[in-house]
Parts: sequence; structure tokens; C-alpha cells
Amino acid sequence: MLPMVPKFFGQYLLEKDVLSKDQLVKAINYQKSKILKLGEIAVDRGYITEKQAAKINNEQKRTDMRFGDLAVNMGMLTEEQLEEIITIQKNNHVYLGEAIVACGFLNQDSVDRELGHFKKEQTAIPMVEVMIEEDIPNKSSVETMVDLTGKLLLRVGDLQSKTGRLTITEEPVKNLGAMSVIDFKGSVSCRYILNVSWDVGHQIAKRTFKKDDLPFDKELILDTVAEFVNVVCGNVRSKIIEDGKTLDIDPPYNYLDDKDTTVPPRANEAIVIVPFYTPIGNLEVAVGYPK
Repeated sequence: MLPMVPKFFGQYLLEKDVLSKDQLVKAINYQKSKILKLGEIAVDRGYITEKQAAKINNEQKRTDMRFGDLAVNMGMLTEEQLEEIITIQKNNHVYLGEAIVACGFLNQDSVDRELGHFKKEQTAIPMVEVMIEEDIPNKSSVETMVDLTGKLLLRVGDLQSKTGRLTITEEPVKNLGAMSVIDFKGSVSCRYILNVSWDVGHQIAKRTFKKDDLPFDKELILDTVAEFVNVVCGNVRSKIIEDGKTLDIDPPYNYLDDKDTTVPPRANEAIVIVPFYTPIGNLEVAVGYPK
């Protein structure tokens, strides 16, 4: 029996054949259409302009801060204004179960029953922290890479994620679809590997180009994933330099599953793999380091 892994309610319903993939996508899109972003609320209240909101969003790609905290730090919102718009956002939150009922795919009793089963199943899965117990080189840097990947998945790709149990291997990494790699040199010597399924890569591309109807194009998706990796690793570099270390990063190089079904470790290299689970597909962050 395969071990249970962290998952989202929508994934659970899909696996149990309670919803079809098309129904789940429609419910998620309905949910997102009803969820107000902090920037949208701040603009609607007249606290900031759309241009200022865009400036804060762009700055988020270079700074490990949430939108509201960054807006206050940049002097565009007061603490009181931030507290007000956070309250408005919470009061208008729509849960996936509510979206499923609103779309007419299930009634409330069915949603409540399935949600109860889902919570019971997930309770049996130990909470996973992105903390590496093994004694490996650059341990804190690896943790920073994993942490910032999750944060930027949400900020750039609008994707919530949960991490699974990490593994350490000297075996080739199986390509999930699109894979982009960046080498770190200096105080930290390792390589960062982002390995995403096509659904996840397509979502990152759609959010990057702000086009929900963006055509599925493997080369475009791979290029966008590479740019996302640039953003992640740029943030990682800034964090590590803040600790007084020197660090350089090389441009990313990419692998398509059509050509490269696996990516082997280098000589004398071990690879830490941390799986990520999202509502639409999975991905992995892998960090190769010298043994």
C-alpha cells in the first residue's frame, strides 16, 4: 500500500471520483473569482492606485515579504488600513466546498460528508515541516530554497502548496514534465532543480502572462518555469548574502520530458528531494550537493 501524502480537498474529491477534473477546475475558478486580493481591496478603498499595487506585486518577486507588510514598509499603506483590508478579505473568503455547491456539482450534505472523510484521512498524516534533520552541507540554504519556492508558487503562480517527506538519493531524478536547473557557486556550492508537472508549469505561465486562456505550449512553459527559477534563486541569493556569505548563480538550463526522462546526479553528488502537492498537480524541489 502506498503511503498517504498531504493533499487538498479538491484532489481528494477527484481521486474518489466524486468530481470530474472539469468540474473541479470550474469550482476552483469560481472560488478564485470570488476571492478578493489585498491589492484589489486597497485599490477599491482608494488607499492605493492600481499602479502602486502593481509596483508592490513586482517588488514581492525580489523581497520575501507579504503584500500587506511590503505595502506598509514602502509607505503606501498604514497599519490601520492594512488591518481593515485583511478583515474585509477574511469576511469575503469562499471555501472550495462552498464553490462546489454554488456551481451545482454537489449539495451541502454531500460536501459536508466528504469533507469529514477528508479531514479524518489527513489527520492520520503527520504534519510535515520543511526542516532537514540529516547532517548535510548547506543545510540552512537548502531549507531557504524550499521555503522560498513555496512562497513564490503562491505569489507568482497563485498556487497553494503542501510539502511532503524529503528523501536523499543518488539515483537519477525522474522528470515530471519540465525541469529547470541553476548552479550556485561561492560560499554555497550546489544546484537547485525545479521539477514540475505540465499542469503546474502551465499555471505558472498563465499567471505570469496574466492570460487564463494561454495556449498549452511546452517550450513557452519551460521558458516561463526557467524565469520562475531565476526569481526563486535570486531571492535565495539575497537571503544568503544577507548572512555575510558570497554567492553567484549561473543562468538556468532546462530539460523537457520529451527528451530527458531522467536527470542523473553528478559525480560525488547526493540530491535532496522535497515533493510539493498543489490542487492541480505536483512538483519537486531537488537540491544537489557534493557528498
